[in-house]
This record gives sequence, structure tokens and C-alpha cells, in this order.
Amino acid sequence: MSQPFQFKKFTIQQKINSQKVGTDSMLLGAWTKGAFNSILDIGTGTGILALMLAQQNPTASIIAIEPDEASLNEAKENFENSPFANQIDAVQRSLQNFVTTKKFDLIIANPPYFEESTLSKNENKNRARHTAALSIEELYFFSNQLLAPGGKLNLVFPFDLEAQHFQTAAKNNLFPHQILRTIREDGERVRTLISYSQQKIKPLEEELIVKYGNNTYSAAYIELTKDFYFKTL
Repeated sequence: MSQPFQFKKFTIQQKINSQKVGTDSMLLGAWTKGAFNSILDIGTGTGILALMLAQQNPTASIIAIEPDEASLNEAKENFENSPFANQIDAVQRSLQNFVTTKKFDLIIANPPYFEESTLSKNENKNRARHTAALSIEELYFFSNQLLAPGGKLNLVFPFDLEAQHFQTAAKNNLFPHQILRTIREDGERVRTLISYSQQKIKPLEEELIVKYGNNTYSAAYIELTKDFYFKTL
């Protein structure tokens, strides 16, 4: 049984959700900066991104959608036991079936991305980690419909899917505004964190080592996430 993950200002229970607290969400939530008023968290899972964004944006209104009922109930528990319960509305919906007249100045997701890997026997894990439930094309199409003018779409995905994501995003009038690529010590790229906008500009591009070969975290990663980790890295 997975233990709760203690942050500085909230706790994540993760008994139900197949996707536990991990580096991808930590990076994306900490890296996403800005003064946002309306936020949509797609596939909230444990609720980690919604809670990280609530901590950084204390006046923001956040909707966290999740199609799996059991996962959503666990996220609701995490929201209710946090100082940010009044900011977050948890809704059982997939992105494809989410209907609202509201537009969001930030949409954030740690989306499913294993398109060709073997499916698990665990259906919850399949929904969380495979694009069968939410394709890359659907992610960008529906996100663009929900984005407010001047808004941002922030995602994380494996570096080897970068070209496919960029091409699909461009078809939906979404263009890189800021890019952070995580790398290993030898320079091999691992993950792409991306902030899209509807304005076509030259993006700011940066790289970050998360961990060294001796399993210690880099100073840059510690600095980026210092407002969230309860324990010293």
C-alpha cells in the first residue's frame, strides 16, 4: 500500500490512484509560473497539480476533471483536507465530455502518452497512462476550445514524442511559448515541459538535470521545487 506523500502545505493520499506522486508532476506544477485566475486540471488523478497550482495562485478558481470515479474520490479527499478546498471543484468528466461556457487562462495536464506500449491488466492504469482514453489529437483540439485569449496550455511528455506534440498543437493554433527539457548528465533528453499559447513567437528554451548518476538531486531541481517538498532533498 502506498504511503501518503507529505508536502509543505498539503498531503497526497494515493491508495487508489494507479499513478503515484512522481517527478513529472512535481516538475510541471513547480515550473508553471504566472498569475492565473481560472485553471483547468485535466485528468487530476491524486489532485497534485490542482493543489500545487492552488498554493501558487491563492485567488484562482480551479476545476479538476477526472473520468475515473475512485480516483476522483481520492482527489476530493486530498482537496478537502488541504487549505485550498474552497478553490478547487472536482468533476467526474473526461476532457471530451467536459462541457462548460467558462474559458481558462491556464490548462494543465500530465497526459497519457504510452501509445504503443503493452496495456496493463489494471484498467485504471491504462486510462492514466495510455492514449486510448485521450489521444494527442483530442488533447489539443479540446484544450484549444477551452483556452481563454492569452491563456496557456502546460504539459509534460517524453522528449521522443516532442515532434508529434508540436505538429498536432500547431494544427490547433497552439505554439510553444516556453520549453524546459530535462536531461541526463550525458546530455540525453528525457522529458519536455511545454507552455503553449495561441500566439506564434520564438520560445524560451532551457534544460535541467533532475538527478545525477549518484542519485542526488541537482541544485536547479531543488531550487525549482523548494516551495513544495516537505523534506530536504
